[in-house]
Amino acid sequence: MVCGIIRYCLAQDTKYHVMNETFTRKIWEILESKYQTKSIENWLQLERRLYCFQLKKEISIGNHMNNYTKFLADLTNVVEVIKDEDKALIL
Repeated sequence: MVCGIIRYCLAQDTKYHVMNETFTRKIWEILESKYQTKSIENWLQLERRLYCFQLKKEISIGNHMNNYTKFLADLTNVVEVIKDEDKALIL
């Protein structure tokens, strides 16, 4: 049941990597190795998502700011330093 809830919360492109897993620990390990490793691929993907980040009409400013902060935290976890000027420009 927990595995199904986790898969339900994942984005469509991420969901396919863990569709056949039946143990939550295995799902966690797969997602952790794919998204929390400090690889150039993860860094580039996070950079692309951040620089393409835009406010959508149906999302509140509060949710937009939460998503923005999450992107910055994810980049910080991959040892990416973003200058304050760049943060303001992206926002």
